[in-house]
Amino acid sequence: MPGAVSYHLKYQETPGSNWMQVNIGGFATTFTVTGLQPETSYQVKIASVCANGDEGTYTPALTVKTVKCTTPINVQANTISANSAAISWAAVCDEESFAIYYRESGASGWIIIPNINTSQYALTGLLPNTLYQLKVTAKCTSKSPFSSPIFFTTLASASSSTGKNVLLIILDDARFDTYMANGGPSFFLDSNISRIATEGANFKQSFAALSLCAPSRASIVTGLYPHIHGVTYNPPTDVPIDTITAITLPEILQDHGYYTGLVGKWHVSKHPQPGYDYWLETHHNTYMNSQYNFNGVTKNIPGHSTNVLSDSAIGFLHKVPSGKPFFLWLAYSAPHTPFVPRPQDDGLFNDETMPFPDNFEPYSENYPEFLYDCHGKDGADFIIDFYEGYYELLNGVNETMGKILDELTNMDLIDSTLIIFMSDNGYLIGEHQLLEKELVYEESIRIPIFMRYPALIPAGTKVQNQLAMNIDIAPTILDFAGINNSFGMQGISLLKMLAHTVGRKELLYEFFNKDCVPDIRSVRSLEYKYIKYNCSDLTEEFFNLSDDPEENINQINNPDYASLIQQYRNKLIYLRNFYQDSLWDSVYQCSLSNPQRLIDEESDHTAFMDVYPSPAANSCTIHFISSEEAATSLHIVDALGNTVYAENAEGVVTEFIKTITTANLPSGPYVAVVQHGDKTFRHMFIIGS
Repeated sequence: MPGAVSYHLKYQETPGSNWMQVNIGGFATTFTVTGLQPETSYQVKIASVCANGDEGTYTPALTVKTVKCTTPINVQANTISANSAAISWAAVCDEESFAIYYRESGASGWIIIPNINTSQYALTGLLPNTLYQLKVTAKCTSKSPFSSPIFFTTLASASSSTGKNVLLIILDDARFDTYMANGGPSFFLDSNISRIATEGANFKQSFAALSLCAPSRASIVTGLYPHIHGVTYNPPTDVPIDTITAITLPEILQDHGYYTGLVGKWHVSKHPQPGYDYWLETHHNTYMNSQYNFNGVTKNIPGHSTNVLSDSAIGFLHKVPSGKPFFLWLAYSAPHTPFVPRPQDDGLFNDETMPFPDNFEPYSENYPEFLYDCHGKDGADFIIDFYEGYYELLNGVNETMGKILDELTNMDLIDSTLIIFMSDNGYLIGEHQLLEKELVYEESIRIPIFMRYPALIPAGTKVQNQLAMNIDIAPTILDFAGINNSFGMQGISLLKMLAHTVGRKELLYEFFNKDCVPDIRSVRSLEYKYIKYNCSDLTEEFFNLSDDPEENINQINNPDYASLIQQYRNKLIYLRNFYQDSLWDSVYQCSLSNPQRLIDEESDHTAFMDVYPSPAANSCTIHFISSEEAATSLHIVDALGNTVYAENAEGVVTEFIKTITTANLPSGPYVAVVQHGDKTFRHMFIIGS
């Protein structure tokens, strides 16, 4: 408008009588109004402002309607290789899912990838040296407009590798204390398995991020925690879709010139998986005459699966093209139940004395009340039969592994191959009369990790003062192959741990509720373990692993540990924030059974703090109770450390209940901090869905 020095813009919901005004300075002729409600009609009008401050006549009101679903923004293609690209974008509102449309530039049709539940996706199967066009749409109740298309070009060819081979051997439900290298029973002479440890490195303190088959394997192949990669429980036997959208280790290695193969158990998502040149998968645990998926074709192969898998691994070695390094995922079903050993191993250990847990007696106090509903196992007779079948299956693995190691030697590959031996998770076998996995007790979460590569790892190396994890396997292999880890993996390189350039003294364990077991989060350090169950009543465990390695005594109600326990509660908040773990899945009605409290005559101070609901939509309540009177204050802190709410209680109090409005706070993780006298208490919660 001639003569105008600024503008006044007014808008209101339709119908309405509450106009909001925005002052637009300078000579701008466009303005973006933010903070509007989705799928809502608004009236908008504008007037010019003259140099003397007079306001002109407003334009007739224009009616506009916001959309239900907003177009994704900041669409980018990163980590581009010859055959893949990492696609990311930013969601503007609370979209339910996204879809990627891509094609070779100039092509008429689009390739569509629907139902993506995160704001990133690893696009694989691309052609080298090809220009691609890509756009993203969001889905709410309807579909949003497409983002502006982006273009990217894949690399001309896969970059050459360093020529280092990788053999990753994974057992199923095999404990950490089974092998000679870890003090296993004298009758089990696992010379080939323990050879990997004695001629290389033995990570004596190794753990699964979640003790269960599919989540652990997904963590091994992505370097991510289950709450990030999305596989939080075992999927159905025949999954028709991909349950992992993150880029995986074999995809990266294949893009960098590796010949890749999977022989054995996968059990995570559809078959075959992208990134493999060779695929022979079985996960039925029938052992004899099993069904296999061979490069997408179902076939039955006679014989015991341990023999079939070892023979197939040797066959794979001879299929590797000349001059190419290889990566082989070799995953045995053994020693998973049912126990069906090879005929020559059946009854092999009938005359041997089987291991029996020193901590066989069940918990009687201060234990989660659901513990024996799902994982209890009465009596001791089953332990002998269980261990006999367990070791019979493992004897087959040890013997046939020896054939693989011999073949690597014959092919002059044994010392140019990084060999990693591990298990997907541990297994409780009668400890405290408990059975199986999932729970966070040592026998369930500890796993073996042995690594051999003479040029980098001195024989007889033992790592005892660091914590290794299954999420470290993928970063370790990338480091070994000389590939920059730019893929957002949460693990660390165990080679760097051996070189003392990185380390881990504390770890986060997680479990997502199933049947009678609620959500679990735990902090495990070298000396202590803190466990929190997502129960309606405060349900925690705390073990002094230095004095009580068998976890016989829960010290959670011992006042001598009160200060230390609070430190570990704070560590849990920190680790969950660090690993972007923000949500509890659901609350179970549960508590500690037969809680026993040791009385400290000088100071018997107890306190309880809770924040509910979490996630919170419009409001949440902070409830704090203490056995002592003290001045009390409350602060709410966001993920960036900014205080968004603060209040002091009147006088000295023993109980503090405050409901605050959260509707105007951005979605995300928050921490409620209560200062009670000289003590500080924290509780993490979530705002938004």
